[in-house]
Amino acid sequence: MIARRLVIAGICLAVLIVAAAIVLDQMAGRPGNTSAQSSSSSGPSSSSSAPASGSATPSGAGAPTPGSPSSGLEGGSGENGNGGPSTAKPLEVLPPVTATPTGLPEPAPPAPLITGDLPQAGTASGEMVDGWPADIVSLPPGTTIGSTSVSTSGNVLQVSADGIIAKPQSEVLGSFRQSLVSHGFWSETAPAAEGAVAERFVRGTDTVTVSVSTTGTGASRFQLLGSLHTTAD
Repeated sequence: MIARRLVIAGICLAVLIVAAAIVLDQMAGRPGNTSAQSSSSSGPSSSSSAPASGSATPSGAGAPTPGSPSSGLEGGSGENGNGGPSTAKPLEVLPPVTATPTGLPEPAPPAPLITGDLPQAGTASGEMVDGWPADIVSLPPGTTIGSTSVSTSGNVLQVSADGIIAKPQSEVLGSFRQSLVSHGFWSETAPAAEGAVAERFVRGTDTVTVSVSTTGTGASRFQLLGSLHTTAD
């Protein structure tokens, strides 16, 4: 009895297997399934080609365009945006500015007051020494001469004198100023010892300095030192 049931169960199981095989075979032979299979099989191919097209996009994006910063760098290196030589003009350098002299030209040195041979050096007390240039350096009237002297150094005649005159300091300086200015000298204040006054007279390279002090009796004592050139240096 049990063996019969097993045989019947095996027959039923075999029938079910055959039926299932027939159904699967029919489903595989339908056209819709074929297209689905082809589309599913083509899916990986299209997906594999997508990275290729995507990889081309970064390559194109990396290439410089005329308006991109990289093209500007190329232009800075001596090429314009089209790859040709730069047409920028070089900087122009202006010539140096030469200052134009202004003002009046310096006057020519005055002609020398001393001409000819210079005198021998000498000294005299109470009188004018030989060779003293009296026509240029004259002593004030009423002067009591203490001493006078002349000496030479190259083309320079050096003179010195001292004396006493019963006049105020200002009048003594005024007398020397009047005499020397008439020969083309101009005067300026010079340093002096305490209680004295002094002026320096200048004409080109010629100079005469006079210092005047007051004696105990109220008279004025002057000291003179001058240098006169025989050539206009």
